[in-house]
Amino acid sequence: MALQGSLDDFNILNILQMIKLEGKTGRLTITEGEDLVKITFDNGAIIFAECAPGREEARIKGTLIGNRIVDLQAWNETKKEHEDSLKPYWELLAKRLPLPTLVELIKRQVLDNVYYALRWKKGTYEFTPMKGIKYNDKIMPPMDVDAVLMEGCRIADEWPRITAAIPPLGTYIMKNILAEDEYESLALKGPETGVDFQTSIEYEILMARGMRLSPSEVNVLSVIGHGMTIQTALDAARQGHFTSLEAIQSLFRTGILKAGAKKKDTTVAVDNTGNTARIATVGALGVILAAGLAWQIFSWPKFVEARKEGIIEVKSMQAAGQLNKIERALKIYTTLNGAPPQNLKALVEKGALEKSGLSDPWGNPYQYSLKNDRFILYSTGPDTFLGADNIYIPSQSSPRPAATAPDENT
Repeated sequence: MALQGSLDDFNILNILQMIKLEGKTGRLTITEGEDLVKITFDNGAIIFAECAPGREEARIKGTLIGNRIVDLQAWNETKKEHEDSLKPYWELLAKRLPLPTLVELIKRQVLDNVYYALRWKKGTYEFTPMKGIKYNDKIMPPMDVDAVLMEGCRIADEWPRITAAIPPLGTYIMKNILAEDEYESLALKGPETGVDFQTSIEYEILMARGMRLSPSEVNVLSVIGHGMTIQTALDAARQGHFTSLEAIQSLFRTGILKAGAKKKDTTVAVDNTGNTARIATVGALGVILAAGLAWQIFSWPKFVEARKEGIIEVKSMQAAGQLNKIERALKIYTTLNGAPPQNLKALVEKGALEKSGLSDPWGNPYQYSLKNDRFILYSTGPDTFLGADNIYIPSQSSPRPAATAPDENT
């Protein structure tokens, strides 16, 4: 018998936990308006998740083409075979993709779809029991529900905050590194989709300006090309939706991305048969790099003291943000497990926190002390000793420990 009802009465978190505890095998279909997500379980573990067919197809195509995993011809052949045979895309792509790539992309799809559904507050659900599900556990390894929920609840909590700080997901965005006339003067056709951004002239220009990019920001910039909507960029970047969303927010904040209008390609193509374009490109790039280097050399004495103070302030803000993330992860862990963890490494083991999140921006471990189910969470700041520069969470209500060198509780 199918289990069904409204999300007003039974939220998704409770439904998933119940399926795990009872070791159910079957498919959970969750709908919100015209949106739907289907999650397949085997003995209480998540093995697959998908959304509406058209939406899923667009994402698979965007990722494969956008990252040059397959070319357009190979995709069209796969799509035709899918339409003729009605076989799932992943079954057909298994013949074209290396196993690690296939596993990576399927896992990304599963997690993003589950995380998407966890943000829904309204809608309906229906669980249909199934017997004898056949699947390749090397391609679709079962995922523990609790580990998925830990990260999913964190994302559901932070998603509204980030989307409120950037344009709507349907907004067309483009790079804001060079002006159109600069592309022409460099004899460039313009940024291509699917090219590793770290090999581009644009990347070298940003480095010359003293800017640094995270791997997730590079992944987004590698697929942007001449421009696309934010939603398309989320789908195309070879990483999770939330990771891309954070990267896009950061790129908007630094001015590397901007909102714009889709335009026809009017830039100049590279002449691969002559040396003039190459010489112009190298020469212009040399001028840009030299200008960036000169700025750093002559401006450094004036700004070195302010830079030191500014770096400490920025890192303190980063530490406070990371501590807030850890605090939310602790609360989610406590809700799911009935008690807080004994150390922060337990959050990493449950997938609620990345290993890199155990250290503050100065490379020192975050300090975590638990007593009578109350915790003190803090960073020691620029040094490794307790003092006035420490950053605490909660910021005011928690008792302060004595000013001695901290134990490494992480």
